Amino acid sequence: MYNSDTIYSNFTPIAKSAVIGYRISGPLTLVILANLTNFDFSKKPNFVFYKKLYDQKKELIDIANIVYFKSPRSFTGEDIAEIYIHGSLAIASHLEKAISCISHLGIRAAKKGEFSFRAMLNNKITLKQGHSINNMIVSDNIGLINYSKKILFNGDQESALYGLKDYIVNIYSKIITTIDFTEDENFELKSILLDINIFFKNVQDALTKNRTTIEQKNILNIMIIGDVNTGKSTIFNKIVDSERAIVTNIKGTTRDIISENMIYNHKTFKIFDTAGYRKKQGKVELIGYKKALKISKNIDHFFIVFNGKLTKTALKRMINDFSIGTNYTLISNKSDIQKNSISLANVIETNRDMLRLQLLKKLKLVNIYNKQIKTGKKELSLNKNELIFLENILKKKDYLLEQKDILIIQEIIRNIIDDFSEDFGYINNEDILDNVFSKFCIGK
Repeated sequence: MYNSDTIYSNFTPIAKSAVIGYRISGPLTLVILANLTNFDFSKKPNFVFYKKLYDQKKELIDIANIVYFKSPRSFTGEDIAEIYIHGSLAIASHLEKAISCISHLGIRAAKKGEFSFRAMLNNKITLKQGHSINNMIVSDNIGLINYSKKILFNGDQESALYGLKDYIVNIYSKIITTIDFTEDENFELKSILLDINIFFKNVQDALTKNRTTIEQKNILNIMIIGDVNTGKSTIFNKIVDSERAIVTNIKGTTRDIISENMIYNHKTFKIFDTAGYRKKQGKVELIGYKKALKISKNIDHFFIVFNGKLTKTALKRMINDFSIGTNYTLISNKSDIQKNSISLANVIETNRDMLRLQLLKKLKLVNIYNKQIKTGKKELSLNKNELIFLENILKKKDYLLEQKDILIIQEIIRNIIDDFSEDFGYINNEDILDNVFSKFCIGK
């Protein structure tokens, strides 16, 4: 049972960063703010204040930006406060300890997803919009993200399920009407079976329209390969803008595969750094190299890095080892191309001092992406979970259309409606009763 107590939690990761954000929701929100700041926020909702935060001993925690949202004009529909402290783990711990010291008033740490849950219970969002918030955060498919935005900002009607939900409720209402008020059930049964057939056709149309776009590849996988000590890890770190790979002058420093996702120009890339090749490899180094060979089957493009000593023989060896084909870019960390090496006309030159954006542009990542990833322009009206849901619904088609007993048909349709309700929170008994009376004029 829903208990309208006061909850708090961080809504950004607790990590060293510019800012860590905390959210408080519930009837004691103003009490907590008063305890922390000795300031009355009730007179100025929706304004950002720069206030000192104190613990129960009046020791300074931090100076933070704080905003108060008055019920019901907030995300959860309750009183809410958001506190933005400096991104220090010690400060975050100090703030949480200060809040916990007044927990005897009925304040507790929020459960996972509890703010969105309260927003749904207070009719600020639907269950489907709650799912959309999570899908926007976890998805790396731009099409699915845009679909989630439409649901969240425009409402449930943006989903293909919305019209299908209405259609199945109409069918169920018609069945109830036939059972309770029609003398010739066999006459109405033909009409009901026709409606059911149309419903499943609409389900199939929605699946056909969305399946290809949803299953479309959205991430370009790029693997950086080359001999040992050619600067692969330096290039990897610069591309992903992070010191993920250890860089030293010692040959064979990278012994395993490191990967990192990045977004550049609204496109998603997964970059792999690999162990380098040399004739006499150690056991661990050789394991890393063989692992890279295995993963290379799923790689779309390769960056072959060398330091001015890439011969045609060495290039041929790598192309054969990794089954590269023609999907590769040659990257030189030096300009002193030696005899029998690759022509400068086919090589991208880089160095340690090159800025990241300059490197990304020089690598022509967007061109590589557009060549490898074929993105459709169709807008989605389903996400992956909804697609699976409709595929399961479609499995009931043949069995349902074989039925001749209207009571059995009623039970199966009721089960489909329950599936809509359980998975997406669309339907309840009031919806069905309202439809019966409004569409069929019963009890007028």
